[in-house]
Amino acid sequence: MASLPLQLLLLLLSLLFSSTASNRTPRPYVVYMGSSSGEAREDVEAAELSHLQMLSSLSSRQENDEKRILIHHYYHAFRGFSALLTEDEASVLSGHDNVVSVFPDPVLLLHTTRSWDFLEVGSRERAKRRYQHPSNDVIIGIIDTGKFPAASP
Repeated sequence: MASLPLQLLLLLLSLLFSSTASNRTPRPYVVYMGSSSGEAREDVEAAELSHLQMLSSLSSRQENDEKRILIHHYYHAFRGFSALLTEDEASVLSGHDNVVSVFPDPVLLLHTTRSWDFLEVGSRERAKRRYQHPSNDVIIGIIDTGKFPAASP
């Protein structure tokens, strides 16, 4: 009976250490810095440099480590980048002036079970049958008269 409190104590300590270890494990995060403004290429290069400087400002990183943790720059749909960060680093970056939000980038698994059937991979018999009559499904040409039906009187 005396071992039950000891087991509970060990369980609580293991949960505590596992949660602090998970805070130190880098995971992919997206750093959102606002909407894109259709920047020129020079501005994109300056933005990439500012992303690297922002990552180098994190105190827990080694020198030249920011290039290793940077995953991708986003500049078409929105401004920002994705990087491998710990929870503490993500919270530090979320307080930065240029950062709108920082959120985890989960790895999504595809739910496809029939892809190989759709692509007919491994089905040589179907592929042979498909190409026995090469005249089927052939587009000879397209005639474009330049006339728009709605524009005709």
